[in-house]
Amino acid sequence: MDSIIDIIVFILVLGSIIFIHELGHFVAAKSFGVYCAEFALGMGPKIFSKKGKETEYSLRALPVGGFVAMYGEADQEQNDVFSGVDPNRSLKNIKTYQKVIVMLAGVFMNFLMAFAIILTVYSLQPVTVDLPVIGAVVENSPAQLAGLEAGDKITTIEILDQSIAPETYTQLVGFLQSFDYTGVNTLPVYVEYASDGQIANTVVEAKYNEEIMAYQLGIEASTVRLSFDQAFRSSAKSLGYVSLSVLGTLGKLVTGDSQTISQVSGPVGIFNITSQVRDQGAAQLAMVVAMLSANIGIFNLLPIPGLDGSQVIFALIEKALGREIPVNIRYALQLAGLALVFGLMILITVNDITKIFK
Repeated sequence: MDSIIDIIVFILVLGSIIFIHELGHFVAAKSFGVYCAEFALGMGPKIFSKKGKETEYSLRALPVGGFVAMYGEADQEQNDVFSGVDPNRSLKNIKTYQKVIVMLAGVFMNFLMAFAIILTVYSLQPVTVDLPVIGAVVENSPAQLAGLEAGDKITTIEILDQSIAPETYTQLVGFLQSFDYTGVNTLPVYVEYASDGQIANTVVEAKYNEEIMAYQLGIEASTVRLSFDQAFRSSAKSLGYVSLSVLGTLGKLVTGDSQTISQVSGPVGIFNITSQVRDQGAAQLAMVVAMLSANIGIFNLLPIPGLDGSQVIFALIEKALGREIPVNIRYALQLAGLALVFGLMILITVNDITKIFK
């Protein structure tokens, strides 16, 4: 039963991201009068379709993609559904800036979806504050036995003659986890902290956790409820951080960093992630959807033929040249680009399966 639920959640997560992306292309194209023969969610054979006024809405068997069949696209030149359609409704006959908007509308919708989800989560529930302030103390933990309480601010932490004055909770945890196993299950940690405006000192006998292979104090980060303005700014900051991280990873992938492939996930990896997060609550699953939506948006910006980024480049080149790039050249480039993407996807999938078995 759990496996079935995992599959359903995976399809809904990936399907919602693909739907919102293709919806962006569809709405933008229709707003500029471009004829759209089909709006498809999924790839492969059709399992359901319904004909609208002029567009066929279809659901296809493989939930790993989607498309909008627009009149004038290079890969739609031989599609009989466009025979007899007014040439003025071709993608080729709209202005360059309109083409760019159509091609980037999917990416825009992915970012909008990610931002809206993060903003909703940040607005409705407390969020972690990255400050060296204790949010909660675990029952019967080393921290509780040493007298630390929620609200205490750690000002200095010393371990084995090394000390720092942490400015963030992340820095505090990172310092603690930088110490390897010493051969004993406890490690004396000298802590200076501020409590009710008074400075105090204590020694915490940190316990070694074999699962994460690190010493722990038994404290949790502080959380607060944000105002809408704070949530909005924090959401923008989080989305920007994720975007830069994805761009950095993709950059390393392009330069041939052999370790980067292990940081990238395909459908199998995404299924594994959603399966693990499903039981952690709706908010956590929603954040995963937001991160995946941003990831897919950025990936589509790459200048690989067949992806949205390359379509923008083609449109700008045609504007600069004053003529269209021959259809056979564009089609050949798109096939090559898609072959590259599918090859990368196969490599990533093999890596995902290997990680599962490991």
